[in-house]
Amino acid sequence: MRRAYITADEPFENALAQALDWAGDTATLHVPDTATVENEELDTLGIPITSSSRKSRFYGHSHGTVIAVGQNLAGVLDVERHGRLRGPLKATVDGLIITDAYGPQPYSSHGQHHSAWITAYDVDHLAGTPIPAVTPAPAPLRAAIRDLTTRIAVRNQGLIDKRERHAAVHALTYLRDAGHPLDPDALMVEALRNDWGGNGPEDLRQIAVDLQHKNLKYDKNQVTTEQLRQWAATSD
Repeated sequence: MRRAYITADEPFENALAQALDWAGDTATLHVPDTATVENEELDTLGIPITSSSRKSRFYGHSHGTVIAVGQNLAGVLDVERHGRLRGPLKATVDGLIITDAYGPQPYSSHGQHHSAWITAYDVDHLAGTPIPAVTPAPAPLRAAIRDLTTRIAVRNQGLIDKRERHAAVHALTYLRDAGHPLDPDALMVEALRNDWGGNGPEDLRQIAVDLQHKNLKYDKNQVTTEQLRQWAATSD
């Protein structure tokens, strides 16, 4: 899939024009709600529009070469999930560009932003001020996420199953206590790169956020002591 982004400091009219040129003949718009369409008069462009809101008259899953307008990280990842090849189902999205991407915000240290998506997929920068890449997670954490990916449930549905969630919490807790800093965005990058299913990348990020302030309960039987030690000993 082709991917690109334009940062939010680019004037919207310029950003939209460049996005339309990038998307070409298969361009479609994906917006969070009807108000976005009305406020920007997007329905005058004459191209298909879908919305992630069930309350919108434009509600539907995105397709084609998607121009995401006003979409936060959750909205962008939703396009990724619904648009990719899934078993016998054909991919419905062949390109994705964000018109108003943004990085970490100083007033919200753990708030949503697009940096993890941009870093994980090496997304092309089209216009505006470039967003810095997320600093990679330490080798032990990358190894843990890679190995947790081998669990079938993680690849299919992320951390919905409590056994997979407990394994992730145990791994991050052990490595945190071993002195490895938990950067929520860096961990999310690794989950995205390892193609975690469902909301797995977002859930892993939130676990990392929570573990910076408190301990979480987990079943110690989901990961062996030997495996934990192997991860802790991993180096670049």
